[in-house]
Amino acid sequence: MNKNEKYKYARAFIVLMAALVTLLLNLKYKRDLLVSLIILLIVIVVFIVISSIALFLIDKIANMTETVVIKDASSEDEEPEEENDSEEK
Repeated sequence: MNKNEKYKYARAFIVLMAALVTLLLNLKYKRDLLVSLIILLIVIVVFIVISSIALFLIDKIANMTETVVIKDASSEDEEPEEENDSEEK
């Protein structure tokens, strides 16, 4: 499964939640429209970068764990065969 398919909506969800919090705080502090939109734009750009890095790391860690499990399983299968060969000689 491709990383883009696996986490298709995760990046958008993270960015939209950050934008929602920003808009609510701007309403609470009664900021001007232009200032509010500039803050919102900055928050969106920052959270796109943060979510991209986070999803890359999550995918890297998930693939690393799968690789280790596969290597461990193959090394366990090889050991009994070597013992059987030495017993037959």
